[in-house]
Amino acid sequence: MSPRISVWISNSVFISFFAVSILYSLVYFENNSLREESSSLIDEKNRSFARVQELSRIKNQFPIAYQCHYNFGLSDGSLFESTEKIPYSIYKRLRLGDTIEIYKKELRSLGKQTAISRIMGNEEPLPLLENLEKYFKYSFYYFFALTSVLLTIRVSGWLFRTYPSQKKPNETDAIVANNSLDSHQK
Repeated sequence: MSPRISVWISNSVFISFFAVSILYSLVYFENNSLREESSSLIDEKNRSFARVQELSRIKNQFPIAYQCHYNFGLSDGSLFESTEKIPYSIYKRLRLGDTIEIYKKELRSLGKQTAISRIMGNEEPLPLLENLEKYFKYSFYYFFALTSVLLTIRVSGWLFRTYPSQKKPNETDAIVANNSLDSHQK
């Protein structure tokens, strides 16, 4: 008899794989949309101003990198805070409270009003949903492997499982069984 995986365990893995697949595809397509929007970000009509809130060095990164936290106003009057990785050439020019020129674009991301922005002159890539996409991609790979293994075990368990025959014993089998029983009792 082959080892059996409980049905509820394998079904839970199948459902988890399905859920992670949906979430991964959602984040993947949203990140592609944000990449397209950020490629058209540098335009004169998207030009605006922001105020520097914090400047810091990114720890444990080589070569040395810096980041700038700044906020700017949206069209509905609310403030939006953004963080951006910047090179040293921009870092050495900035001070806390400075007004900087940025490119900004308002959009809807995952059903929420948001904005993307870039400091003028900065060539560093924007931090979109890259980390979230990586997380779901690796989760997708993990659950795909787990689902494949469990499916293989379940299918092979179904194929190699033997069941007793359901045929009715005939009279000759009953006579042979009685004779062998009598010989054992003597």
